[in-house]
Amino acid sequence: MTAKAKNIRFYHRKSFRILAGSMIVIFFFTMVLQSGTLVAISRSSEQYDAAVNYLADNTEYVNKSRPQRVEDYLKTLIPQSTLEDYYTLASTQIARAEYGDALRSIEKCLELYNNEGQELYLDLMLKRGCLQVMMGDYDKALKSLDLALAENPAAADIYLVKAQIYAERQNLSALSDSLTSYLQLVPGDSSIRALLAQAQFSEGDYDSANLQYEEILQRDPNAEIEYLYGLNAVKNSDFAAAEASLTSAIAKDDSFDGIYYYRGVCRMSLEDYPAAIEDLTASINRNDMLQASLYTRGVCLLMDNQFEKGLNDINFAAYLQDDEEVARQAQLLLAELEAAQSQEEVLPDKQLAEITLPVETFSPAEQQEPSQP
Repeated sequence: MTAKAKNIRFYHRKSFRILAGSMIVIFFFTMVLQSGTLVAISRSSEQYDAAVNYLADNTEYVNKSRPQRVEDYLKTLIPQSTLEDYYTLASTQIARAEYGDALRSIEKCLELYNNEGQELYLDLMLKRGCLQVMMGDYDKALKSLDLALAENPAAADIYLVKAQIYAERQNLSALSDSLTSYLQLVPGDSSIRALLAQAQFSEGDYDSANLQYEEILQRDPNAEIEYLYGLNAVKNSDFAAAEASLTSAIAKDDSFDGIYYYRGVCRMSLEDYPAAIEDLTASINRNDMLQASLYTRGVCLLMDNQFEKGLNDINFAAYLQDDEEVARQAQLLLAELEAAQSQEEVLPDKQLAEITLPVETFSPAEQQEPSQP
């Protein structure tokens, strides 16, 4: 009886399939998807320059011709005394990104305001809130925005500015509420609906996010939404729906981060190991989520009875330095396999001839190249 045969005996056991499957599921659900989503929502998305957008879109000076701007600017050089004077001054200051000075000018406008009309009052309150956002004074900004909402609950822009604040604070519940309120007023805004879906995804509310993505796909099917819908379905353990959506996305645009890895996870979960291995190999060849792809492909290879190649991949993943969590999971799986195989019964020698394969593991200094099935 040899150690090689002992290993092979273990790999054919149902308990191994349960162990390997459990390890990959535990690993996948510890992947840090939420933090990346939050960064996209709060800092990278153009929709979340809501305060800047409102100031630009609702400041007349910004859209005037150069001669008109010069004329308005000259007016600011004389002492201001009226609401109109300070409003013109605030407009030029906003255009020059002098937000602190502009805020003081808007405050002066509010002091001089004397029931000149709801539209002006609402604009002043919104501008004050937006400028307070630009100054980072979020508590005061929320008070200003709530006063504006009390004046006009149907002012959709207010909800977007509030959403910007909640995104910066990573207050997902309040962010979702603000975006939901906005979409009740502007239901056809797919870009904001996608942001709501990402916020719900980050909260772990995958069913709600699923509904948002489905509504967008009915109106505007595109690769990015199919990719995000697929990730959401993966997190919701709906691997069949995720695989279908990711496949559709890949046919349109396969450039999204991890797209072959995630489809490989779906196909592994659906027990289509050859297809999963193909996807994970594509991910490895693209150097995309390399360590996670090696680990996951290793599990799939083991499940597909390709023992030597599988162990080689897992051992590589265990000693790469890209991601400590992947390395920990790979090392844990190797330890579990070693512990389990030590308890296996010895097979009669006559049963070994057809199934003996080399399965030695290697130290980091002895690593071979990852297998290419």
